[in-house]
Amino acid sequence: MKISNFNILAICTVIMLYLSCKKDQVNREPLPGGLVAFDLPATSDVVSRPLDIKNTAVVSVEIKATLEGSSSSGIHYVTFAPDTSKINDYRAKYGSGALLLPTTSYLFYKPTVAIPAGTNVSEAAVLNLGFQTTLKKFSAYVLPVTITSIDGQNQDPKTRKVVYYVFNTGDALYVDHTGFTLTATASSTGGANSAGRAVDANTTGTYWLSATTASLPQFVTADFAREITFSGLDYFIPTVVTPTTGGYTTSAKVETSSNGTIWTDKGIYAVDVTNATRRQTINLPALTTARYLRFTILTATPFVQSGTSYSVGFVGGIVLRN
Repeated sequence: MKISNFNILAICTVIMLYLSCKKDQVNREPLPGGLVAFDLPATSDVVSRPLDIKNTAVVSVEIKATLEGSSSSGIHYVTFAPDTSKINDYRAKYGSGALLLPTTSYLFYKPTVAIPAGTNVSEAAVLNLGFQTTLKKFSAYVLPVTITSIDGQNQDPKTRKVVYYVFNTGDALYVDHTGFTLTATASSTGGANSAGRAVDANTTGTYWLSATTASLPQFVTADFAREITFSGLDYFIPTVVTPTTGGYTTSAKVETSSNGTIWTDKGIYAVDVTNATRRQTINLPALTTARYLRFTILTATPFVQSGTSYSVGFVGGIVLRN
């Protein structure tokens, strides 16, 4: 039976890799238990930092291991991983109100790192954080991290090293409406697309549409159920509006009121929602306290449906900014 040169080469490569790994395992000096720890002061098991939740951005946290005592004569590998069961230990020790950082908010990039020969500190493992705007304001989010294995040897979950990474959030991007029911009215309505759809939680799916029988300007008025202080708003266009259909708002007027009768003009703003987020941020001239907000669409590109062009306004969502 003939064996091709390619197969012979492949077999030789596998054998060489196997022997190389065996040699590495034989030559690597064993590490006594407890010799590897987090590269932190010995008395510290908490790393705390503020976390901005008004913007979504990749935030990276570096985590290193240290070899206690003298430097190693060979390379060693350390693997970090979250241990969510340790949140109960943290709460008992530091505060019952701590929240576990959601798995959707972090990604462990490069969890296994090397302590090179001749050193006693490892390369940096990287914990990436994201989706900050989904977190609660003024809260302490905790991610317990442990050294799960050393040189491929699993560490005992009961005794392995643990450090609590604590992320303290500031104020949220948007005003919190928990416990309050938002309502809205409008100058006109197109079909089932009522004003209330402009203030529901779905900012680009559901929407308010002005009547096709009424020309612009058209407005929607939001009632936030109590007086609140805000710096501006985010206006969203729904996904039903596309370059093919048209219907993009191009300018709008913002007014506020405390009683729904007397209105204060907050300015006219150019609007461009032809972006990935389908959003226009409108920053008001100063912090404003009001219960009602009236958003008037002054101009928009023509909306074309079944070959007919209409002058209408769409609001997928209006969300107030802190």
